[in-house]
Amino acid sequence: MNKFWLYLALAFVTTTTMFACSPDNKNQDSAHNVKDNRASLEQTIEQGSTADWIKQAKEHAQQTVTAKSLEQMKQELLPHERVFIPEHGQAPYPVVLFLHGCSGATATHEQDWAKRYNEIGVAVIAIDSYAGRSTDWNDACNFTKMTPWERSGDIAVIIDSLKDRDFADPTQVYLTGFSHGALTIWSFLEQLSHNETPLSLTQLPEHNYQNVIKGSFLFYGSCPTEWTVNINTLMLLGDADRYIDESVCQNYAKIHPSNAGNFELVVYPDVTHTFDHAKPNQANVEAGSRYNEAATLDAWHRIKTIIEADSNAQ
Repeated sequence: MNKFWLYLALAFVTTTTMFACSPDNKNQDSAHNVKDNRASLEQTIEQGSTADWIKQAKEHAQQTVTAKSLEQMKQELLPHERVFIPEHGQAPYPVVLFLHGCSGATATHEQDWAKRYNEIGVAVIAIDSYAGRSTDWNDACNFTKMTPWERSGDIAVIIDSLKDRDFADPTQVYLTGFSHGALTIWSFLEQLSHNETPLSLTQLPEHNYQNVIKGSFLFYGSCPTEWTVNINTLMLLGDADRYIDESVCQNYAKIHPSNAGNFELVVYPDVTHTFDHAKPNQANVEAGSRYNEAATLDAWHRIKTIIEADSNAQ
């Protein structure tokens, strides 16, 4: 069995469990359902059928997700995004699309990263994949709704919207995702490789994505499948992450297609999941996630170097 799927299932189960006891816990039924879900997934893991569980989740999404038009998707997404525009320099700016983890958007996390990007003249659009759809994050963490193969459509929708934004350079786009957001970007790269349309869209907007997307920066995701589009990717993991097995990406790095853009893998020693959250909530702390300033600054140095090299090459 691919160890990634075991860790992935544990990540979703643990994340769901630790957020279920929120301060405004409205009813006990949801906590009971989470407990049931955890038990069923743990049984799946014990039986060695986690890969089948993921396969079934994808098939379920393919059968149940209703594809929407580009305009309908924009109506759901654009009113709920958070936009951070540099205060210096001159528009249009390169743009980073920021994809949150399965527990949902976190304002402080977005602000911390947006400040860094803005300081080097890069705008940030933080996509909220849940708010305009009444999506419960528990369902996303459980892979019953808003799976990466559906959520990947958000990337295409926002890229298409850039042509209508004066502050944005629609030809200079970077993607960054965290956990579920990282898996969403990975799914999008896979779909582009196979000329597949994200499950949420009736039609993929026509863009030369390999030219538009200058790079992707993935935090504590994984490397489940091969993709072949020519887009450079940086994967940032910690070897003390309870939820992600770094060896999966280490093995993938050995077989990544040579014509598929550069794939750089960085594994930080003694670093956990959500290591770049300077203000993690208590549930993350109790789950073992710890902020690591050194790893966060190193990750930023690597990202900044890539973006500045791209800018100088123009």
